[in-house]
Amino acid sequence: MIIYNIMNHRNCEIFTNLSIYYIIAIIIVNVNTTPTKAFGYHLRHNIYKPALTSFVSISTSNQLNIQRQKINVKPFQIKSHRDIDADYHHQEKTFLNKVLSRFQGDFDNYYQVYNDRQNGLFPREGGGHEHFHVTLIPTSNIFDFLPNDMLSFIEEEAHSDEKDSITKTCGGAVIAAYYFDGMPNRIFRLRMYTFYSNIENDESVRMKLYTFNPELEAKLRQSSQNSLDVWVSIIEKYIKTNIERHHSNVIFTELKRCDIKWTEKTDQTRHTYFDYESHSNDEQNNPENACHAIMINDHDIGGVLLESQMTPGSFIRVQDELSLWENELWVNDRGHDAESGIMVYGNYLKIPYKMRRVSTLTSVENLGFKWKRNMVDETLSWTLGDDWRTSEKYESKMNDIGGVSTMMNKQKKA
Repeated sequence: MIIYNIMNHRNCEIFTNLSIYYIIAIIIVNVNTTPTKAFGYHLRHNIYKPALTSFVSISTSNQLNIQRQKINVKPFQIKSHRDIDADYHHQEKTFLNKVLSRFQGDFDNYYQVYNDRQNGLFPREGGGHEHFHVTLIPTSNIFDFLPNDMLSFIEEEAHSDEKDSITKTCGGAVIAAYYFDGMPNRIFRLRMYTFYSNIENDESVRMKLYTFNPELEAKLRQSSQNSLDVWVSIIEKYIKTNIERHHSNVIFTELKRCDIKWTEKTDQTRHTYFDYESHSNDEQNNPENACHAIMINDHDIGGVLLESQMTPGSFIRVQDELSLWENELWVNDRGHDAESGIMVYGNYLKIPYKMRRVSTLTSVENLGFKWKRNMVDETLSWTLGDDWRTSEKYESKMNDIGGVSTMMNKQKKA
């Protein structure tokens, strides 16, 4: 006999909206196998509190359906992005929801780059910034197919000489695509972020970073101009195909030790980019109104050691701090060569990339998991790609900042 949890994500939302938080459906399956690791794990740690039990017999001929159901174990106490986008400015009841409601849509730093060039600042050694854009796409539905080890993890927290083990469950996932110069097909970083929170203590949120299977990443890059329409379904289809064909491909690879911790307060030693005096009366960029984050590990030794994706075999040390308001995202991401200490990327003056919100996202009803943009800053809509501008407008915008950032970097290196 084996017990499977089949509370799916949509049911969870319905129950949440009805304020029924502890209703769960359980199937007792007549199969000669052992309980899944994921379900056994959640039972041991009492994450779910069953209040409703259903009994259904499933024959052994439904092994494929059972295989899918084994992975369908996830928290339902936390609102999904579909709930959050419905009332974007009001859905901040928990810190996790606050982070998720803001960490979606499009952000771009064109105006920062424009100001840099007006002041004679160019990328890298010139002290200026490259022009880049990030699109953040929620992926709540793929919880049904995420590997078990991405659904929760045990965090060790030190208190004096003792350590407490705290279970943090996954409450959200986001695809992040970073691209240069308003060109969605020039992606320089593609990630899956998963967000974890302790349900009983919501003071901080842990974010884990994943890369994609190379074959899957290639599919995503090929359709980068239509990412909102197709990316989530491409990922879902790829995962389903792997399950149905019993492939053992690793779909998501965690970047070890690169965890990000979000809190409501700045870190006094890490968020040094704030000029509190100049921002204290500015509601838009007041640090007290933002969510703040740091890369947790190895800051004291120069950052987390990672192999360079651009130059395999060489290693860099990575550090990162972030601040997120409703309509701005600051990223102080930088990497240094592990041997020489020379900066490989980031701002030489330690000024974060300050990106304004271009849009928020809203799910499209009756069209599966597709998204539509709600424009926040129309003056930056041209950064979304060719469908949002004329070639003349793009050329004019690039000329105003001295050309594309990547060409400036090549010229500097030459």
